Amino acid sequence: TTANVQLAKFSLARTHLPSIRASMASTMMAVRGMCSSGLQARATAPRRAAAKTSFMGSQIRSARLVAKASGASRTVTSAAFEREWLKKEPLVLVLGFLGWTIPSAIPVSALGGQSLFGALNGRIAELLGQFPTGPTLSDDFWLLMVTWHVGLFVTLTLGQVGVQGKRQGYW
Repeated sequence: TTANVQLAKFSLARTHLPSIRASMASTMMAVRGMCSSGLQARATAPRRAAAKTSFMGSQIRSARLVAKASGASRTVTSAAFEREWLKKEPLVLVLGFLGWTIPSAIPVSALGGQSLFGALNGRIAELLGQFPTGPTLSDDFWLLMVTWHVGLFVTLTLGQVGVQGKRQGYW
Protein backbone atom coordinates (compact mmCIF):
# COMPACT_ATOMS: atom_id res chain seq x y z
CA THR A 1 0.00 0.00 0.00
CA THR A 2 2.92 2.34 0.63
CA ALA A 3 4.07 1.78 -2.95
CA ASN A 4 0.56 2.65 -4.23
CA VAL A 5 0.56 5.90 -2.24
CA GLN A 6 4.02 6.76 -3.59
CA LEU A 7 2.85 5.99 -7.14
CA ALA A 8 -0.30 8.11 -6.68
CA LYS A 9 1.77 11.07 -5.42
CA PHE A 10 4.17 10.72 -8.37
CA SER A 11 1.37 10.59 -10.97
CA LEU A 12 -0.43 13.52 -9.30
CA ALA A 13 2.76 15.57 -9.40
CA ARG A 14 3.25 14.76 -13.09
CA THR A 15 -0.31 15.81 -14.01
CA HIS A 16 0.00 19.16 -12.19
CA LEU A 17 3.54 19.86 -13.42
CA PRO A 18 2.53 22.03 -16.44
CA SER A 19 0.26 24.22 -14.31
CA ILE A 20 3.00 24.55 -11.69
CA ARG A 21 5.48 25.56 -14.39
CA ALA A 22 3.06 28.17 -15.78
CA SER A 23 2.46 29.52 -12.30
CA MET A 24 6.19 29.73 -11.63
CA ALA A 25 6.77 31.48 -14.96
CA SER A 26 4.15 34.13 -14.24
CA THR A 27 5.56 34.62 -10.75
CA MET A 28 9.06 35.04 -12.16
CA MET A 29 7.80 37.60 -14.67
CA ALA A 30 6.04 39.53 -11.90
CA VAL A 31 9.18 39.45 -9.75
CA ARG A 32 11.22 40.50 -12.77
CA GLY A 33 8.93 43.48 -13.28
CA MET A 34 9.29 44.56 -9.66
CA CYS A 35 13.04 44.35 -9.25
CA SER A 36 14.09 44.59 -12.94
CA SER A 37 16.40 41.59 -12.82
CA GLY A 38 15.84 38.05 -14.00
CA LEU A 39 15.57 36.05 -17.18
CA GLN A 40 14.66 37.72 -20.46
CA ALA A 41 10.99 37.14 -21.35
CA ARG A 42 9.79 36.29 -24.85
CA ALA A 43 7.89 39.03 -26.63
CA THR A 44 4.84 38.09 -28.68
CA ALA A 45 2.96 40.05 -31.29
CA PRO A 46 -0.36 41.72 -30.36
CA ARG A 47 -3.42 39.61 -31.18
CA ARG A 48 -7.03 40.68 -31.61
CA ALA A 49 -10.06 38.45 -31.29
CA ALA A 50 -13.72 39.32 -31.83
CA ALA A 51 -16.66 37.36 -30.51
CA LYS A 52 -20.27 37.81 -31.53
CA THR A 53 -22.97 37.58 -28.90
CA SER A 54 -26.20 35.81 -29.73
CA PHE A 55 -28.33 38.01 -27.46
CA MET A 56 -27.76 41.44 -28.96
CA GLY A 57 -25.96 40.52 -32.15
CA SER A 58 -23.25 43.04 -31.37
CA GLN A 59 -19.56 42.39 -31.45
CA ILE A 60 -17.44 42.22 -28.35
CA ARG A 61 -13.87 43.07 -29.06
CA SER A 62 -11.27 41.53 -26.85
CA ALA A 63 -7.84 42.92 -27.45
CA ARG A 64 -4.78 41.11 -26.24
CA LEU A 65 -2.00 43.58 -26.03
CA VAL A 66 1.54 42.77 -25.14
CA ALA A 67 3.22 45.71 -23.49
CA LYS A 68 6.87 46.00 -22.68
CA ALA A 69 7.51 47.46 -19.25
CA SER A 70 11.09 47.79 -18.11
CA GLY A 71 12.36 44.94 -20.25
CA ALA A 72 9.64 42.45 -19.28
CA SER A 73 6.52 41.69 -21.25
CA ARG A 74 3.08 41.39 -19.74
CA THR A 75 -0.29 40.59 -21.26
CA VAL A 76 -3.18 43.02 -20.77
CA THR A 77 -6.68 41.90 -21.74
CA SER A 78 -9.59 44.30 -22.11
CA ALA A 79 -13.13 43.95 -23.42
CA ALA A 80 -15.05 46.79 -25.04
CA PHE A 81 -18.39 47.60 -23.42
CA GLU A 82 -20.95 49.85 -25.00
CA ARG A 83 -20.65 53.27 -23.36
CA GLU A 84 -24.32 54.22 -23.72
CA TRP A 85 -25.71 50.89 -22.48
CA LEU A 86 -28.80 52.39 -20.85
CA LYS A 87 -29.94 54.22 -24.01
CA LYS A 88 -31.99 56.72 -22.02
CA GLU A 89 -35.14 57.95 -23.68
CA PRO A 90 -36.75 61.08 -22.14
CA LEU A 91 -40.14 60.30 -23.68
CA VAL A 92 -40.19 56.93 -21.88
CA LEU A 93 -39.59 58.70 -18.57
CA VAL A 94 -42.50 61.11 -19.09
CA LEU A 95 -44.92 58.54 -20.53
CA GLY A 96 -43.94 55.93 -17.92
CA PHE A 97 -44.59 58.41 -15.11
CA LEU A 98 -47.96 59.36 -16.57
CA GLY A 99 -48.70 55.71 -17.37
CA TRP A 100 -48.42 54.85 -13.69
CA THR A 101 -49.69 58.05 -12.05
CA ILE A 102 -52.97 58.22 -13.99
CA PRO A 103 -54.04 54.59 -13.29
CA SER A 104 -52.91 54.85 -9.65
CA ALA A 105 -55.21 57.89 -9.28
CA ILE A 106 -58.33 55.74 -9.97
CA PRO A 107 -60.27 55.08 -6.74
CA VAL A 108 -60.45 51.45 -5.58
CA SER A 109 -62.59 49.81 -2.91
CA ALA A 110 -59.57 48.17 -1.24
CA LEU A 111 -58.40 51.59 -0.03
CA GLY A 112 -61.83 52.71 1.14
CA GLY A 113 -62.81 54.41 -2.10
CA GLN A 114 -59.49 56.28 -2.36
CA SER A 115 -56.86 55.91 -5.03
CA LEU A 116 -53.33 54.72 -4.27
CA PHE A 117 -51.92 58.06 -5.39
CA GLY A 118 -54.49 60.01 -3.34
CA ALA A 119 -53.95 57.88 -0.23
CA LEU A 120 -50.18 58.29 -0.47
CA ASN A 121 -50.38 62.06 -0.95
CA GLY A 122 -52.94 62.38 1.87
CA ARG A 123 -50.71 60.41 4.22
CA ILE A 124 -47.71 62.54 3.24
CA ALA A 125 -49.70 65.70 4.02
CA GLU A 126 -50.71 64.32 7.44
CA LEU A 127 -47.12 63.38 8.26
CA LEU A 128 -45.84 66.81 7.21
CA GLY A 129 -48.23 68.30 9.78
CA GLN A 130 -46.27 66.51 12.53
CA PHE A 131 -42.93 67.25 10.86
CA PRO A 132 -40.22 66.70 13.44
CA THR A 133 -41.69 63.29 14.23
CA GLY A 134 -41.49 60.80 11.38
CA PRO A 135 -43.81 57.87 10.64
CA THR A 136 -43.64 54.80 12.85
CA LEU A 137 -42.65 51.46 11.39
CA SER A 138 -46.23 50.19 11.60
CA ASP A 139 -47.63 53.23 9.75
CA ASP A 140 -49.57 52.65 6.50
CA PHE A 141 -47.37 55.25 4.83
CA TRP A 142 -44.60 52.69 4.22
CA LEU A 143 -46.91 50.23 2.47
CA LEU A 144 -48.38 52.97 0.29
CA MET A 145 -44.97 54.41 -0.54
CA VAL A 146 -43.35 51.06 -1.43
CA THR A 147 -46.36 49.93 -3.48
CA TRP A 148 -46.53 53.17 -5.46
CA HIS A 149 -42.79 53.29 -6.18
CA VAL A 150 -42.51 49.61 -7.14
CA GLY A 151 -45.34 50.14 -9.61
CA LEU A 152 -43.65 53.26 -10.98
CA PHE A 153 -40.28 51.56 -11.49
CA VAL A 154 -41.86 48.48 -13.08
CA THR A 155 -43.77 50.74 -15.48
CA LEU A 156 -40.62 52.71 -16.36
CA THR A 157 -38.60 49.54 -16.88
CA LEU A 158 -41.21 47.89 -19.09
CA GLY A 159 -41.58 51.12 -21.08
CA GLN A 160 -37.82 51.26 -21.69
CA VAL A 161 -37.74 47.58 -22.68
CA GLY A 162 -40.64 48.10 -25.07
CA VAL A 163 -39.16 51.16 -26.78
CA GLN A 164 -35.68 49.64 -27.13
CA GLY A 165 -37.14 46.29 -28.29
CA LYS A 166 -39.12 48.06 -30.99
CA ARG A 167 -36.14 50.19 -32.00
CA GLN A 168 -33.82 47.17 -32.25
CA GLY A 169 -36.33 45.08 -34.19
CA TYR A 170 -37.33 42.48 -31.60
CA TRP A 171 -41.03 43.23 -32.27
